[in-house]
Amino acid sequence: MSVREILEQRRSVRHYDPHYKMESETLAALIEGASKSPNGNNIQATRYLVIDEPNLKNVLLPIAFHQQQVIEASALIVVLGDYQAFEKENIIHIHEEGFQKGYFDASLRDYLASAAIQYYLNKSKEDLKLELVRDASLASMSLVLLANEAGLHTITMSGYDSEQLKSALQISDRYEDVMLIAIGKGIKQGHKTVRHDVGKIMYTNKI
Repeated sequence: MSVREILEQRRSVRHYDPHYKMESETLAALIEGASKSPNGNNIQATRYLVIDEPNLKNVLLPIAFHQQQVIEASALIVVLGDYQAFEKENIIHIHEEGFQKGYFDASLRDYLASAAIQYYLNKSKEDLKLELVRDASLASMSLVLLANEAGLHTITMSGYDSEQLKSALQISDRYEDVMLIAIGKGIKQGHKTVRHDVGKIMYTNKI
């Protein structure tokens, strides 16, 4: 199935088979694929906290406003952005790895690492948050597409109490929670939705 076909057929699924359990290897393969998504300066700041323990799902259910997919889907993924990814040590390490694999020479390694370090150096917390949300959102879309390609179903979720979620899961301020993704085998297809005609959303040269 082509990417366009997946996009045309994809639905946000809210009803899942509670008895279906994803293999951990399957989920790891989907996340590994999503990690190839575009991200600023290749600092790889997106993290995936997989919740599949039933008791923990029950704790999260009221935090996510009693959306049943939280407990019925095979797994709930908390998509996070890691502020430590902006640190100099991480940036240098990643570019050194690229150099060791022969992806670029030492001169380009040093240039790319220095440029990335300088780019983030004076950014505010809000600026850095935007960077994390942007990169995590790109990765989340990749994960959704890969899941659908594999015959699974998903729904992205912003409907939850962020502070309560981070408290319940003991997520430190090192991480920015971006969204939840429920994933599993749907038992009821999500409803169709309308989309604006392209002429209403596309502009050329000015808006």
